[in-house]
Amino acid sequence: MSNSLVPYEGPETGDAKSNFLAALILISLIGAGAGAGLAKIVSDMTETAVHGRIRDAQSFSQTLPFSPSTRLQRLEPLVTNLATPPSTWIRVQATLLLEDEPDTDVSVLRKRIEDDFLSFLRTLTLAHLEGGVGLQHLREDLNERAKVRSKGKVREVILESVVIQ
Repeated sequence: MSNSLVPYEGPETGDAKSNFLAALILISLIGAGAGAGLAKIVSDMTETAVHGRIRDAQSFSQTLPFSPSTRLQRLEPLVTNLATPPSTWIRVQATLLLEDEPDTDVSVLRKRIEDDFLSFLRTLTLAHLEGGVGLQHLREDLNERAKVRSKGKVREVILESVVIQ
């Protein structure tokens, strides 16, 4: 027996081309399927997020603490001195939340409330206004006075600024 080497002739050239094309088509189909699946997932996530934001916006507008007919009426800045010490001044800027259209003229109502607030501020002492509790009491007292003066037309008094000097 002789050791003779037989050269490898390899597969036929037509068979190699068809195997390559089949592998290329298979990889392309897998890639297209993965892309379509990823697009579907991203689309669903986006749709869920958009629906969630729409739902949040609708629930926010439905849970407003006041009705859509509520109007804001800004008061003139009120400046006066306190009862004690008399050299201490207070400046208050506030806005009224009017629930519905008042029967009386709004400017007349606003002036009545401003006058009442000014009279009340003149009776305060510096000790009444100290700290967060003092500011909260001032807010509650002004709310109560506005509601009484307007016969319930004022829903709330919003304090914009309080300066004591």
